Parts: sequence; structure tokens; C-alpha cells
Amino acid sequence: MACAEKSILIVRVLLITGSYPPMACGVGDYTSGLAKALVAHGDISVCVLTSKGASEHDIVNALQVFPIMNNWTLVELFKAVKVIWSSCSDIVHIQYPTQGYKGGLLSWFIPLIALLMRKKVVQTWHEIYSSSNDIRLLIKGVVSGGLVVVRPEYEKKLPTKLQWILRNKKMRFIRNASAIPNINLSKRKQAEVKRKYIKEQKRLIVFFGFIYPHKGTELLFDIADPELDQIVIAGQFGSDDKYHQKILERANAKPWAGKVTITGFLSSQDIASLLAVSDAVILPFRTGGGEWNTSIHTAVLQKSFVLTTSESCIGYDEKNNVYYSEIDNIQEMKTALDAYAGKRRINNSEIDRDEWERISDDHYALYKTLLN
Repeated sequence: MACAEKSILIVRVLLITGSYPPMACGVGDYTSGLAKALVAHGDISVCVLTSKGASEHDIVNALQVFPIMNNWTLVELFKAVKVIWSSCSDIVHIQYPTQGYKGGLLSWFIPLIALLMRKKVVQTWHEIYSSSNDIRLLIKGVVSGGLVVVRPEYEKKLPTKLQWILRNKKMRFIRNASAIPNINLSKRKQAEVKRKYIKEQKRLIVFFGFIYPHKGTELLFDIADPELDQIVIAGQFGSDDKYHQKILERANAKPWAGKVTITGFLSSQDIASLLAVSDAVILPFRTGGGEWNTSIHTAVLQKSFVLTTSESCIGYDEKNNVYYSEIDNIQEMKTALDAYAGKRRINNSEIDRDEWERISDDHYALYKTLLN
């Protein structure tokens, strides 16, 4: 792509992410939502540099996707430099972490590389880093520019050394949103989808997302009732993963044998349909959930009852139809499930509006601040 004369567009942005749809990654889905929202803003053109395996289906209007990275090791340095240069970007905006980076060193060095190429650099940190001694973290942390975080009071939760390193960054808290649009199913379609999953049971219980110990997926078997519930786990399983094997063993043993469906990875539309007919979405996070979890936003948008955990919120939030339990409190979660299963969130203009318009506005303001 040749560098052309500056157009009437005010800001040119290159988004860099290790994962992008249809690759399975929450941050990849977030980046796709952000890219589309920035293009819709009208004053921004967007390119996306990502891994092979992503599709180019987002080539619309001013949005171009380059799924060219074989991996994110230093061997691929030239490819990244070429796209950064040829995109003529004003802003290079890197997302962390993503499944697609797979720990590759290049992903940690890109902010420094972009800075040396005289680009304005923005980073989004979706997770909290607990180590301040990781040299890779220090390399990307010292790069001047903008830092977007999706968790409130993020800086206070970092080690003191990291707080000091980040002191000169323009940090912005930008609230997260669902990467999956709301779906409106006819009553006939709702009945069809629910019949597909619920089988002979009375309640449809859903967990979706990646299957990791800190997600608390195994707690589903203690919270749900085998006499009433059909559990659906929508997530990828690996045959050599010990935690995944533990889940499979419990799913195939009494009293849950025949009452658990493991779907594997589902498309955005299929996830939305499943959530829309569920009686409860249970996300029993071992570290607590909150407004930074796109999975919670997604379930709320589909009007599902959501049962999750929190370190700060307590009890039932009627507006969002979410119950926040104490972490690992099985009895509290069982009681909440019995009390609220099947309840649907009522329409709310504040919740049902397009959150991505707000997110794009907040990003645009940060970009303009850096460029000015």
C-alpha cells in the first residue's frame, strides 16, 4: 500500500492485534468492534495488522485488514515495519494481550519500534499486570503515548514500580462493551433454539468463553441442579489440557451424564441465539467479574439473567439483570439461581444503545490529544 497525500480524513489509525475474527479471542472481537466504530465515526481511517487465520471480510469503506503475520517472533519484524510504514498512520494502536501473540517477543517491542518510526503510540491493556520486573513489560511500558485501560482504578492496582513507569502516559479509562450485537429472535426461532439445547431438562444453563481455571467453569456442576438443569458450555476444548479433561470427566459422570452439552467454538450469531434463550448465564469467575468483562456485557445485551462473582458488587442488579455473588460462594450462587433463573431484562435505552459510538468518541478524543 503506497503512502498517498494526506486526505480530508483527520486521523489515520493502524490497529495491531494478534487475533481478529473469526479467530477465537475476546480481545480480537473487541478490536473488530473498535475498528468498525472508528470507521463509522467519520473522521478516522483504519487499518488492522493481525495474524494469518483472520479473514479480510472487514474490508469496507476505510477499513483494511492485513492478516499477514505468521507469528509474533522477531523473525516477522520486517512485515510489521513494512505495514507500519506503508499505512501512513498517525496513530499505531496495539492491543494487549491476545491469544494470537502466543508470547512472541515482537508484540512486546512494537510500541518501541513504532515510536522510533516517529509514530504516536497508543496501547490498550485489557488485563492487570502483577509483575513489575518483567523486562518485556518495562520495554513497552516506558514508551510514551496513550494508554487505554478497560478496568476502573486500574493504576491503583498496579505494582508501585509500574505506576512510576507509566506516570507520563496519557491514561484513559474507556468502559468496555459487548463485541456481539443484540439479536432479536422470533418466538418460533426461540423455541427452536431452546429445544435444540435443553433436551429433557427444565432450565438451560450456559457458560461461554475460554475454559481456564480462573474462569471457574468446574463450579457449574456444583451451582446447577442435575434434576432441573441442562448445562451448555460454549468454548474450545483441548484434548491435552488437564483442566479441560477435568471438566469432561465431571460432565460424563453421574449425576451429570447426558445433561451437559459442550459445543466447542460458536459463531457470534450462534452465541447470541444461545444466550437469548438461556434461563441463566453463569460466569463464576475465581477473580471476580466487572464492567471490563465483555462476556458480561454480551449476556446482558441479550437480556439474559447473569450470575457472576465480584470483589466489589453485591447482590442483584435489577437494571442489568445480574446477580453478583461472593467469589466461590456456592450456596449463594445456588440460591440466586433458584431465585432469578428465567428472568429477562426489561428494555433500557441506556443499556440497549450502541456503546461502540461512545467508545469511538473516547478513542478519537485521545488520538486528537496526542496529535495536538
